[in-house]
Amino acid sequence: MHSFAVQRTLYVDGFNNILGSPMKEDKLLKFAERNSFNTLILYQLNKVDKRFPLTDPIKNSTLAKFISKAKLKFGIPNIGASGEAASFFINKIDIYNKSRKKREEKFDIYNLEYEYWSSKASGIDGYYCINYLEENMIPCGREGSFKFFIDNLKDLKKLTSNSKHKVEVEAYASFYTPNEIKEIIKNCDRLSIRAFGKNPKLSYSSARRNLDYLFKTKSKIKTSILFSTTMSNLGRWLKFDSLDKGESLFIREMNIDNSLIEKNVNIKSFSYHVYSDLEKSLSYYSYRKN
Repeated sequence: MHSFAVQRTLYVDGFNNILGSPMKEDKLLKFAERNSFNTLILYQLNKVDKRFPLTDPIKNSTLAKFISKAKLKFGIPNIGASGEAASFFINKIDIYNKSRKKREEKFDIYNLEYEYWSSKASGIDGYYCINYLEENMIPCGREGSFKFFIDNLKDLKKLTSNSKHKVEVEAYASFYTPNEIKEIIKNCDRLSIRAFGKNPKLSYSSARRNLDYLFKTKSKIKTSILFSTTMSNLGRWLKFDSLDKGESLFIREMNIDNSLIEKNVNIKSFSYHVYSDLEKSLSYYSYRKN
């Protein structure tokens, strides 16, 4: 792989339907191993919790076995949990982590995915407004939603600072202002930046402003470029070209535009959202190559 980014992250959708099926688990893990993924971020853990209660050390062993298998048998060193509020990590994920004695059974990343910039979600009658903001006596709208987001990151940082097992807090961020990104990077260990487009060039264009704002902070925070692999985004392009080529073209576009970004922004990985879409694209690519 190229020298500028040695890591790849895969966001795993439909995980509740995968966990507990050795065939589906191994299909996912073989796919991740074959395509050099170092990190998996797991969705649907709230649904998993209903089947295998995460706070029960006996019943959560199914998840523990999966994480251990990913790390030890398939060489995937980092497993992350995704959630949209700190309360989920405090009440479920962190209790799960503390209930497992072996390091290889624990989560390594707490990924907060709360899109405070969505006017639809944060506005009056929006999903965040109803489920989080009103409940916490916070005014609905971007300003209140951003405050909730930062408070949640602070809670996660506090939670992980007491952990014997090293856990990093990751924030998914997009459409942020220069002042917002200064606050975000103070309160997390890793940053995931949205780069959605039909090809690598357009993906860079969509991330350009976010990268520029981050560059101006002079922060060295671990940063990941997040591609969407739906057919309306990079999925169609990846049916005909490789992950390596897509990443190289993205970096080339970035260097043509501003060569200082690569030198000053700590781009550690490329992330792919999500497994089910990417698997279809790469299966087609592999079929065509053969």
